[in-house]
Amino acid sequence: MTVLFQASYALPSGDEPLTNARVAHSLNWLSGGTATASSTATGYFANAPLNTLTYEAWKPNASTGTWEYDHGSSASNQDYACIAAHTLGTAGSTIKAEYWTGSAWSDLCAATAITDDSPIFIIFGKTSAQRWRINITASTSAPTIGVIKFGKALQMQQAIYGGHSPITMARQTTLRANYSETGEFLGRTKQRVQLSNTFSWTHLKASWVRTNWPTLQKAIEAEPFWIAWRPSTYGEVGFAQVDSVPIPQNMGLKDFMSVEMSIRARAWD
Repeated sequence: MTVLFQASYALPSGDEPLTNARVAHSLNWLSGGTATASSTATGYFANAPLNTLTYEAWKPNASTGTWEYDHGSSASNQDYACIAAHTLGTAGSTIKAEYWTGSAWSDLCAATAITDDSPIFIIFGKTSAQRWRINITASTSAPTIGVIKFGKALQMQQAIYGGHSPITMARQTTLRANYSETGEFLGRTKQRVQLSNTFSWTHLKASWVRTNWPTLQKAIEAEPFWIAWRPSTYGEVGFAQVDSVPIPQNMGLKDFMSVEMSIRARAWD
């Protein structure tokens, strides 16, 4: 799993600490624009990363390539780029996110080698631009990418640590074993793998919850989302969805609320 930061990144004034989760969801990422690519291999689609359908993807027809999102107008104070459902690690890729200044492409993160196919969450300082892109150089073969988004992340008001299972260790695997009449092992089939996890927050200020949670609820009803649970410490990112919408509750302590969110995340191996 991968969290990347802009070179010399400094937490903007007023932002929550990087021990607090960042969430990229459909109501805080850029949408409605157009996609173009430096090239596209046969059977793949340049506009596939615009949606969250992980069975469709873009693939350049060479080991180097760029994928660009044009929002159509300037988008202010964006601070993340997210990637999911990709083979960048398998292809031995180096990537960087960029934005168009009006005269040149400028880096949003340094060129970074991607070592696995887990979701990627790139965090950068508040940036305003119309055009955004991912620049790729692969060492073995052209990679595929299913989903790419740029936007402004939801920053959770509190950190979590105790009682939380890292998503890399939260595998839920459905196996079907075969045995002989005498109990000999005859092999087994891995039918399905997913990552299952729960995020719990307590003592959230009610005013913060009322301002931010309804938007998140509506977003995750409709689309999967990225969550980086503790980006300053761990590079663990989930590209996930929920089976039921998380509902905050009053704690009965001053003006605090609590909420728990159970997710199913896409496995990558």
